[in-house]
Amino acid sequence: MAAGLSGPGPDLEYCMTSSFDREKVERTLETIRRRTPAYGDLTTRFGPLFIASEEVSAELVEKGIAAPAIDTVRLASGVPVLVGNDLEQWRDEFALAAKRLVAPVCEVLRLEQDIVEAMQKAFSDTDMILGLARARMEGDEERFEDTSAQHDLPSDMLMFVAETICSSVLRAVADSVGESLSSFGWEQGHCPVCGATPSISQLSPKEVTDLDQLVGGGGRKYLHCSLCGHDWRFKRNACPSCGNDETESREFFHVDNVRYERVEACRKCGRYCLNIDMREYEPHPHLDAVQMGLIHLDLHARSNSLSPLTPTLWNNAE
Repeated sequence: MAAGLSGPGPDLEYCMTSSFDREKVERTLETIRRRTPAYGDLTTRFGPLFIASEEVSAELVEKGIAAPAIDTVRLASGVPVLVGNDLEQWRDEFALAAKRLVAPVCEVLRLEQDIVEAMQKAFSDTDMILGLARARMEGDEERFEDTSAQHDLPSDMLMFVAETICSSVLRAVADSVGESLSSFGWEQGHCPVCGATPSISQLSPKEVTDLDQLVGGGGRKYLHCSLCGHDWRFKRNACPSCGNDETESREFFHVDNVRYERVEACRKCGRYCLNIDMREYEPHPHLDAVQMGLIHLDLHARSNSLSPLTPTLWNNAE
């Protein structure tokens, strides 16, 4: 593996680039299988869940989902749009997502029948779902522990089911405010929509401009929210966790000559985040699904005493 760091990035701004594309998910999974056959069983097992979740998000967007009010004063002071929101206006959407996704998640996790029945019963309570959604956005792990004890469910499994349900709804909510947020600057390493931390980042692809079809260089850095999927512009040379932009304490790792997939690490705080360079990645992957094919990078980062910025099912794999 090699190490290095890119230079300072351009001025901050951010944009939403969501799309609910089953074909992109399937194409990403197939690319992973072809490049790294060892991940074949994993993508075959979890692929249908990615597709099911994407389809719920697409359905909610197509039906029309209420957009949250944007408090520009709060946003300017660093408070994400949904923080403090009771989420009540999306009660029906969360209930629909639970109805569609609990069974597929339980099947993918290969849970015992008694656990499946307990999970289905627990997630029939929309108030509980809303409470867990708020807890996930606020980082309230104690709420998950209390809920798992109340329903006699494994806390890690409860969290995964809840996150799958909440993510499908919040992606649709984020899609509804993406354009509205484009005029606001955001300098934080957490999401301006829901407040969650990123699970991966990307460098933007080359762009064709209107001026005589000139091709721009791309390479602007965007963070990808681990919960609602929102993408926002961030300084290319800064750590999303602690803001460190000192070249000597930041580095990246990649496998052999595959420079377009890498780990961006910060030795100051000991955190890392995966990064995809879209200028060299064709076709462009689904940013959530592609993380299944990057577990080797996570393992390398952890072997170097680094912790992921956002824990996921994939970067905790042994």
